[in-house]
Amino acid sequence: MGRTRPRVVVLGAGFGGLAAARALGDVPVDVVLVDQHNYHLFQPLLYQVATALLDPSEIAYPVRAAVRRRRNVSFRLARVTGVDLEARRLDTTAGDLDYDHLVVAAGAVNNYFGVDSAEEHAHGLKSLGEALAVRNHLLSCFERAAWTEDPVARRRLHTVVLVGGGATGVELAGAVSELVHLVLRKDFPDLDLGEVDIVIVEGGDTVLGAFAPSLQRSAIRSLERKGVRLAFGAQVADVDENGVTLRDGGRIEAATVVWTAGVRGSPVGAWLAEPDRQGRVAVGPTLQLPGHPEVFVIGDLARVLDGRGRPLPQLA
Repeated sequence: MGRTRPRVVVLGAGFGGLAAARALGDVPVDVVLVDQHNYHLFQPLLYQVATALLDPSEIAYPVRAAVRRRRNVSFRLARVTGVDLEARRLDTTAGDLDYDHLVVAAGAVNNYFGVDSAEEHAHGLKSLGEALAVRNHLLSCFERAAWTEDPVARRRLHTVVLVGGGATGVELAGAVSELVHLVLRKDFPDLDLGEVDIVIVEGGDTVLGAFAPSLQRSAIRSLERKGVRLAFGAQVADVDENGVTLRDGGRIEAATVVWTAGVRGSPVGAWLAEPDRQGRVAVGPTLQLPGHPEVFVIGDLARVLDGRGRPLPQLA
């Protein structure tokens, strides 16, 4: 059966994609929302899942339930494998999907800044699966430490390195400290808190570099009270299964390394245009893709300039 109304395909059910689909609920178009997961993820609280403070179900909401009242919005579960701009078609693992208008809200992924070993040996924190992997690994390390008689091995199992002192790194460091001091200390009566080392490795000279200095100072005081060690001016050169090596030759032995150093635009952007260094796609003030006004790029994948010609920051 042929289509009688324009079809708007929205790629990604994150904050931007879901908001776009819901906003089109009263517009005379057919909206198809596509995502590789059938749930909307509240990413700002992933760190609490990673530290067992929240259950996964508390930050994941079914996409179909979120759009149920919009009768012109449907959801398709699939992973997009390509975009044909000339044919106006998405290639997905479930089949092809034609569109009249396309909204790309594919979001951001971890940015490893050329440290290839980090992608292999460090944990990320951008998905529910990654958060659960951090939680399971962290708890497993304390279980293994309870069995070992080797103080060096035990200290390595009790050491957590967070690479990056942005919001995610700061929040995760505080949550790990609370997990250790409020929960694990009770679960492991023989735990020596002096052996637990939570370290933020930050290349700059402060945490929360994008925030006001007063907030930076407040965060530093709070982290220090929680026993978090701050390594400023330190850049990671390599990550392996036993810890991190710094560019100045320093070494931190750690069984748990979590990469919180930043994000870059989703690889989907490369199907649309040449992305910038942060993986973002340049768009006009109306978020339309140059040369393809039927395509809109929104959220962290879009490179949008402010009134002074500066790109707006990615906020994932």
